[in-house]
Amino acid sequence: MLSKNILLHFKSTMIKFIYILLITALLVCIFGYTQVQATQYTETYRNSSSFDSDTYPGYTTLIETLKSAHPDWTFTILYTGLDWNQVIKNETTASHGRNLVSGSKTGEWVCSSCGANKYDNGSWKCASEATVSYYMDPRNSLFEDYIFQFENLQWMDGVYTEDGINKILADCKYMQGSKITYTKTDGKTATINKSYAKIIMDAAKENKISPYHLAARIRQEQGTGSKASSTASGTYSGYKGYYNFFNIGATGSGSSTIIKNALSYAKDKDWTDPEASINGGAAFIASSYINKGQSTLYLQKFDVDSSDNSLYWHQYMQNVSASKTEGQTVLKTYKSIDPDLDIAFNFLIPVFKNMPVTRCPQPASQSIVTQNIEVTDDEIVVRESKSVDAEEMTTLKKGDKILRIEIGNTKTNGYYWDKVVLSNGKKGYIISSGIKLLDDITTYNNRAIAIEPGNVRNGPGTSGTTVITTLTKSQIVTIVEKGKYNNLNGENWSRIYLSDGRQGYIVERYLKEITNNASEPLPEGQDIVRVLTKIGLAVREHPGTDQKVLKYADIGDYLTRTAKQVSNDNGYIWDEVITDDGIEGYVARGDDDGPYFEVVTATTSTELKSSKVKTSGTKMVCDPTTSVSDIKKLDSSVIIRDASGKEVTSGNIGTGYTIKHDGNTYTVVKKGDVDGDGGMTAADYVKIKNDIMGKDSLGSFAKMGADVDGDGNMTAADYVKIKNSIMGKGTISI
Repeated sequence: MLSKNILLHFKSTMIKFIYILLITALLVCIFGYTQVQATQYTETYRNSSSFDSDTYPGYTTLIETLKSAHPDWTFTILYTGLDWNQVIKNETTASHGRNLVSGSKTGEWVCSSCGANKYDNGSWKCASEATVSYYMDPRNSLFEDYIFQFENLQWMDGVYTEDGINKILADCKYMQGSKITYTKTDGKTATINKSYAKIIMDAAKENKISPYHLAARIRQEQGTGSKASSTASGTYSGYKGYYNFFNIGATGSGSSTIIKNALSYAKDKDWTDPEASINGGAAFIASSYINKGQSTLYLQKFDVDSSDNSLYWHQYMQNVSASKTEGQTVLKTYKSIDPDLDIAFNFLIPVFKNMPVTRCPQPASQSIVTQNIEVTDDEIVVRESKSVDAEEMTTLKKGDKILRIEIGNTKTNGYYWDKVVLSNGKKGYIISSGIKLLDDITTYNNRAIAIEPGNVRNGPGTSGTTVITTLTKSQIVTIVEKGKYNNLNGENWSRIYLSDGRQGYIVERYLKEITNNASEPLPEGQDIVRVLTKIGLAVREHPGTDQKVLKYADIGDYLTRTAKQVSNDNGYIWDEVITDDGIEGYVARGDDDGPYFEVVTATTSTELKSSKVKTSGTKMVCDPTTSVSDIKKLDSSVIIRDASGKEVTSGNIGTGYTIKHDGNTYTVVKKGDVDGDGGMTAADYVKIKNDIMGKDSLGSFAKMGADVDGDGNMTAADYVKIKNSIMGKGTISI
């Protein structure tokens, strides 16, 4: 049974993306020589006049307030060189599930594409762009309560003491005293003639990292009280005498699996006493994170420092709020040392290009939508606010159709209220009853590209609406309505569909319409191209087959080619593209077997068959990227249920799902998805490894999903293919 301390840890920090030994080595090998184009450097913050507050709005006042309260604190600005909108897209749409929120969250907190789909152990949901923006915006945390997620965790001479470490560990009773008694692998006890504080101080100095951070992290991982959790007690059945104080490698589904994986890692590393575990764990944290561009809790959660030649992928945890909440824990421990916090802390504050003028707001519980509804009651009153006593704006009659942009998930003044848009563009509220949802609007249907970045809102107008995403320049969208909401806030508004199924409104002048055959001229030097490869086309961070894959564009997807032949790396011609979800990257044109994409012209065929899905008996085999919308494109009448039997209408397809079609029921086998969460992550290849090593046993459908090389058996070769695909070094098809 999972101990209380471990359980609390995993509720607060989620399953960690700490790669096991082989993966860590591969990351260094793969990314060690990547050419990163973003200009990134640091600069000491001296005063407001030394910082460009016009380019990076909202920082100076917050930092100056902290400096005034704590004169000993210093601040370093990390100029990431990254565009804010590209950062958010790479943290969200490029990889759903990279950031998660508690399963209890609703409304704006949750990714509208993934919806109620469960991640990890079933208690987490995919975070929305609004949620990620809120937690990633440093300006929301430049306050004493949250600032310690930016603490520079590298070693500073003359700052730390063993007494300070002991104060951090004061309520960890099992770490007190001048000596350590522990259990050996033979079950006998032994003694280390050092205190935990001494061991932590020596390990920190050796690895050039903060001993206070090490102590706080052990406290976070092992908890307080009279004894450590199962991963550091040395007495866990089957792993007697092994210790993992930092819970490195503690991944999996279920408490027993999590503990065993952590202790298996400790056994592989020969961590047979507390000192070896702390020394080894400190070295891992230093080499894998703090000394390679992730020297703050924020940077360990959000990998936006390119000094290690890698971005976005090497993140310590999935819980989107983890760095903020762990920073609060660190604050409490430091206050136990010095209530006034008069310690010479240094804080590393990241800034991004093209940030919003104001801080990104905290998401709310209402659901942000763009939907057409019809009145089914005899009449419904539209009011100015969420109250039956509020001013009446108009009365809707049975059969009236109206735009809804918010769905109330909590009661206000005794009722659930929806926000609607009237024909004149004004917004009001109706009680959430006596209405029905209509099919999506289809009064217009033409492809367009963004001629400049623009905000997409859930309704027309800048007042009373919510930004759901920002288009990248040259991103392709589909216009489905225009002319209905003109001259709102001085602009004409078009309704658009995004590639992931979301829709919203954008200022019309931000778009340039193009016909499906591209006969209309595009901006100079640009083309619309369509993917031809059946296994999808890798969009990479930089030119070269050894570069990280940002995403795979599916067969039939449209891309905007923004620059031709930018490189000839690895024997391929590389073009720069913008994907239909706004990711900037590079693609190879083709090989000896043929082109990977085609330029769309007036004679281009409009029909392409999906190669993402095939049936085999009572199984439906899917490639790793298959989603509910992909299945619905083949036949909108299918009924899809998850492994628990609940019908799903959005998000990813997972191994073990069922699909009812033409009177037949198929069980889904998704290549690479072993744990049935719909994605392909480190957890999947860990499960394969554990099955092969006899540590655990997979079910029949999970084994079929693991058989990615199609030889009929689950072997180490499948493990390697999944691992390489996640790392961007290969692809998996059906």
